[in-house]
Amino acid sequence: MIKLKNLIKESAWDRKFGEPLPTLSDVMEKHNDCGCGSTHACTCETKDSVTESTDEKVKAQKELQKLMKVEGKLRDRMYKIEQIILQDPTTGNQTLARSIKDSYKKNVTKFMREVVSIVKRIK
Repeated sequence: MIKLKNLIKESAWDRKFGEPLPTLSDVMEKHNDCGCGSTHACTCETKDSVTESTDEKVKAQKELQKLMKVEGKLRDRMYKIEQIILQDPTTGNQTLARSIKDSYKKNVTKFMREVVSIVKRIK
C-alpha cells in the first residue's frame, strides 16, 4: 500500500519548501538546456531532430499506388472465389461466401485505410 506521504512528496520538481512552483518558461528553459553553455557548435541540438526530404513522401506515394493496384487484383480474385462458391446456392455456401467477404473487409480493407492515412501524414 502506498503511503500518503509518498504521494504528496514533490519529487517531480527539485525545490525546497517555500520556493515557488516552476513556471512553464522555467521548465522549457531547463528542458532546452543541454549543459553545453549555450554554444551552438555542440551536437546536442541535432541529436533529437529528424531530417527528411520530400523524396520519401514521393517514394511512399509511388509505393502506395503500386500497393493499391495489387490490392485491386487481390479484391478481384476474392470476388471470383466468392462467385464460384455462390454457384451452389446452399445455405452453407452462402455463409462461406459472406465470411470470405467479411474477412477481406475486416483485414485487407482496414490495412489499406491505415496505410493510406499513414502515407498522407508523411511530411
